[in-house]
Amino acid sequence: MIRKAVYTILLMGFYFIGQAQMPKSGGQVSDQQLLQLYQRAQASGMSENDIANLLSKQGLSAAEITSVKKRLSQLQNSKQSSLSKGNIKDTSEFLRDTTWVLQLPGFRSKSNIYGLDFFNTPNQSFSPNFKIATPKNYILGTDDELIVTLTGFNEVNIQDKISVEGVFALPHAGLVHVSGITIDEATKRIKNKLTVAYPAISSGKTQVFVSLGNIRNISVSIIGEAFKPGTYTISSLASFFNALYLSGGPTDYGSLRKIELIRNNKVIEVIDFYSFLQKGTLDKNIRLEDQDIIRIPVYQKRVNISGEIKKPAIYELSDKETLNDLLNYAGGFSDNAYKAVAKVVEIGTKEKRVKDVYAEDFSYYIPKNADSIYFGKINAKFENRIILSGAVNRAGTYELSKDLSLKQIIQKADGLREDVFLSRGYIKRLTANADRVMLSFDLNKLMKGEEADILLNREDSIFILAKDSLKDMPSVTISGSVRNAGTYYYRQGMKLEDLIALAGGFTINAANHRVEINRLKKNKADTLANKLIDLITLDIDSSLQNTKGFELQPLDYVFVPELLNYKMLGNVKIRGEVLYPGDYTLERRDEAVLDLVSRAGGISPFGSLSNLQVYRNGLRVGTNIFEDAASKTEKFLLLPNDSIYVPKNESFVQVNGAVFNQQIVSYESTRFMYYISAAGGVKENGKLKRAYIQYSNGINKKIKHFLFFRSYPKVLPGSKIIVPESSPLESGINLGQVSLYAGLVTTLVALISVIKNL
Repeated sequence: MIRKAVYTILLMGFYFIGQAQMPKSGGQVSDQQLLQLYQRAQASGMSENDIANLLSKQGLSAAEITSVKKRLSQLQNSKQSSLSKGNIKDTSEFLRDTTWVLQLPGFRSKSNIYGLDFFNTPNQSFSPNFKIATPKNYILGTDDELIVTLTGFNEVNIQDKISVEGVFALPHAGLVHVSGITIDEATKRIKNKLTVAYPAISSGKTQVFVSLGNIRNISVSIIGEAFKPGTYTISSLASFFNALYLSGGPTDYGSLRKIELIRNNKVIEVIDFYSFLQKGTLDKNIRLEDQDIIRIPVYQKRVNISGEIKKPAIYELSDKETLNDLLNYAGGFSDNAYKAVAKVVEIGTKEKRVKDVYAEDFSYYIPKNADSIYFGKINAKFENRIILSGAVNRAGTYELSKDLSLKQIIQKADGLREDVFLSRGYIKRLTANADRVMLSFDLNKLMKGEEADILLNREDSIFILAKDSLKDMPSVTISGSVRNAGTYYYRQGMKLEDLIALAGGFTINAANHRVEINRLKKNKADTLANKLIDLITLDIDSSLQNTKGFELQPLDYVFVPELLNYKMLGNVKIRGEVLYPGDYTLERRDEAVLDLVSRAGGISPFGSLSNLQVYRNGLRVGTNIFEDAASKTEKFLLLPNDSIYVPKNESFVQVNGAVFNQQIVSYESTRFMYYISAAGGVKENGKLKRAYIQYSNGINKKIKHFLFFRSYPKVLPGSKIIVPESSPLESGINLGQVSLYAGLVTTLVALISVIKNL
């Protein structure tokens, strides 16, 4: 962001100082260069707010401009500021000042009013040209700097500003009044005044040249329907259009056709901005003077033109401009425009009304304010088109010439194809009553002259039938273990080997000894049959040689199955504490976990077979490989993409959940409560009866309950004990639980009494 801001400051130096150097692409401007550029801007008369406004007009955001201001302030206050030859003035005030934010250009959305978008481009400066020779009609004023050069017999250089009184001091010659006159007139006065001190001027031995140095600033007020009205301080070389652009142009209600330039309380010029937008001419780009006023009035007439127009928009028209003038402003008609009539919607007293304006009246019709003018498209129909398709040598679109007949258009198409169906053709025709009719003809008789020729009409569509178009094209299908399975056209005499060859032959895993042909039975009975397919199985040589040449019939379906056992079963990953971890291909369909562990070299000295973990489809599978292996009843069969992990043999037990001290405890006992006690016991919100053990092999076991007795699962190395928390609904003993416990106690007492009485 800061680089973009620095780049913009360099642009400012280029335009307004003429001495700053543009950084190379991707380069970084140093602190000293930034300070020097800022000092040059101040030396040229630019204030801090002028710099901020310029940055905003170059498209920088408020945050980016603030970043530049902060950097300048830091450079001013840092020790590195001694690198520069001078200090920045009022930098602290510059940083605190935020009034420039109010002067940021308020960019509006794209407008459909012609001309307003010209003022909506933030990166376009439209600045005056400071590199031109001083215009002959330039009016001098206070603070203009004049440079008077004498050369020849006398060599003198005089450089000074015009005083507040409007005079210029000439050493040895006195004062000369130059304010309010052109520079051309001032040159004559200065030359006459210097002749007294330098007589060689009269003889021509000394030449006098007068030019402008630094140029003064002037104040111009922009009022009315301006997007940013106010008083602007600009260069005296700035013109009317420079000031207009600074103001952001007219608002949505402002006029572009009658902008007034007021000087000394008189309207000296009315400018039509359309001359610049349409032709690029600045014939009334008048030089501004101090205290000039630019007034943008409210528009009087705007007309909307849309439809098949090159530049549809809302245009401002003068009182006497016609529909033809509006079309010129809009760039004229588009390629598909219907130019004969314009549809005009006018605003009436109470309602809208529609008017048709014909082309011969375009030069006379004067649109009214708020009119909407629309030009439609020409019809999609052709006035002289004939479409010929089917079994001719050159089908396509043809021109309908006078008295064109069916026979003639066939000749234009280079005649009929060899596969033409001569018995019948037809013409699709739309009558004058919009009825769709069809005319059929016998092409054989037509070409021999035995049938009358048919005259063609506009938009006739002629179709010449081909023999194949009247036939059902049968096909055969092959799928399974061939290279290019699919449906193929059936041709008489096609054999099974031909179809296999068309399909690219067998794949390497094809069971070509069991090729199946499914053939539809052509049953003409009027009752439903149960069997519709005849199944034929053949043994086909893979080289398609030494075969019997089984002939196919239309709609046959051929299936080549895969070899039953000629395929990989898939891979299983094994990682962890095995000697040779990796990805192993299943050897057998019934290969078990321990078989694969054995293939991987077995368990390493640090591995734990009892804690072996198996994962399937991303989920951990509970297994008990160690116990199953000891009892030789291991039944866990592997599937493709399974994963096996053998962890290290860890002699620790982890206790988590609602205990006072969650921790990892050294394995010293198989008793469950030993580790609960080692963790500080169960919290008040803990639910001991729901505690469970998660073994490292993925199997979980919970505490078993019978009446008031509990059976705790055995703890093994690497186990994890989890004590869950009780929910708020479970806290306390409810009435139902009290009833249950009371019933149990009563039952026990009764049981004891019965036993004593025995």
